[in-house]
Amino acid sequence: MLEVNSMGFKVYLILAWDDNSLVLVDAGFPGQTEAIVKAISSVGFSVENITHIILTHQDFDHIGCLRDLLKLCPKAQVLSHTEEAAYISGKKAYAKVMALLEKYDSLSEEQKVFCGERLQMYPSLTVPVNQTLSDGEVLPICGGIEVIHTPGHTPGHICLLFQKSGVLATGDAVGIKDGELVGPNPANNYDSDIALRSAEKVKQLPINAVATYHGGYLKFS
Repeated sequence: MLEVNSMGFKVYLILAWDDNSLVLVDAGFPGQTEAIVKAISSVGFSVENITHIILTHQDFDHIGCLRDLLKLCPKAQVLSHTEEAAYISGKKAYAKVMALLEKYDSLSEEQKVFCGERLQMYPSLTVPVNQTLSDGEVLPICGGIEVIHTPGHTPGHICLLFQKSGVLATGDAVGIKDGELVGPNPANNYDSDIALRSAEKVKQLPINAVATYHGGYLKFS
């Protein structure tokens, strides 16, 4: 787990490897490229050797440095859930904004500003997705990486179970509060009811630990 703290934001990316692969999970806020490169170097790896960038979902704080990173590791493949790929590649507009725009007249001024900012920002962050993923699929790299569809925060949000270690990279499907797993902030969800069901799904998984994107690491006894 790589702690990246820059541009006023702290996030936790995942780096996994085997003899043939170097995998990065998620890609930080816009402007964090240098910090991500330094974090990767600090654990003895070079960003140029990344073979896969797996995205848990489409939010701008998870795809923010994709374009910059791909310039440094041009052979890397970008992977996401099938339902997220069209958003990440720019074929569809940002899902949460489009959902808000359906009820534009009832939005607060803050929400209207949010929509405008994201619509302006999002096209500059999108990149093609090379491989789409589905629930239950196991990538035969890094000891096996199982894809677990956990929608709600976004339509195609995924968690990634590293089968060899039993560690689950949760993206934003769950957070950590007072040493316990909690669901994502309802204000940030595409569909909070579905997000809560996904959070309960995560809590029932037979895992040893979670690595959450904003909350860090929690090991279970």
